[in-house]
Amino acid sequence: MKNYTFLPLIIVLLISFNSHSQNFAPVGAKWHYNENNYGPPPYYINYILVESIKDTIVLGKNAKKLDATWYWATGGISLWDTYITYSDSNKVYLYRCNQFYLLYDFNANQGDTIHIVDPECGWWDDTLIDVLIDSVTMENIGGVMKKVQYVTSIEGWGIGTKFIESIGSDQYLLPVNGSFSVQIGPLRCYSDSLINYQLVLDCEELVVGVAEDMEQTEMLIYPNPSSGIFNVAMNAEQAEIEVFSITGQLVERLFLKNGIGTINITTQPKGLYLVKMKTSYKTIVRKIVYQ
Repeated sequence: MKNYTFLPLIIVLLISFNSHSQNFAPVGAKWHYNENNYGPPPYYINYILVESIKDTIVLGKNAKKLDATWYWATGGISLWDTYITYSDSNKVYLYRCNQFYLLYDFNANQGDTIHIVDPECGWWDDTLIDVLIDSVTMENIGGVMKKVQYVTSIEGWGIGTKFIESIGSDQYLLPVNGSFSVQIGPLRCYSDSLINYQLVLDCEELVVGVAEDMEQTEMLIYPNPSSGIFNVAMNAEQAEIEVFSITGQLVERLFLKNGIGTINITTQPKGLYLVKMKTSYKTIVRKIVYQ
């Protein structure tokens, strides 16, 4: 009787697995985020590009340097900020106030509460943000199966609705202070050598003069068509938004404040949907295309 060994196959599988694993923010990784300025008209739709540009050593850690650049619809470009991160054991840390603090914990499961850092280094250096993990799934993210944590900020910080393994929040890489006069997020696109996660048709879309459009329509939805995530700008401080399938089924409901928000129907089948905006004085219906 012949004896068979499976050791080479195991080695091959381990090599294959390791070749698809990666640290957070590999050099060359890029994030594109929406940035909406709804101050005095005209209104602008800009974007922020975060790019992992180099490896570095900070406090003895193998870290990454990330540059955040603001691209203005009016044609300007400015360096907005620089971040230092490092990852270990499926956790991501942010360098702040001469220390590394937890930014993401992708080991956390449903029902867990994690404590992530307020990215601003100022008077309140010990501020932490409590984040509840509502649920955890595995999803196809740009062609790769990744762990996705659906989250709620207990303090009301802008952290988005989900943390995606290898990518971070679907709003912005760092928590966003709710007092900001601009609307940062949501995530438009993420790419690295393994993942190409594109949520809009044009990652670098810039729009100027939205005010004139809004004066006529009272509700602007963009991009339309999109790959399931739509931005909403309204001539109303508060509104209830309902999204219906073409057969009349209610698939999403949300309440928007300050005239801006995001519709996410990526869990629904692609196709035509109706968006109903209800304010205290008017109801408006628009069509959107998820493709």
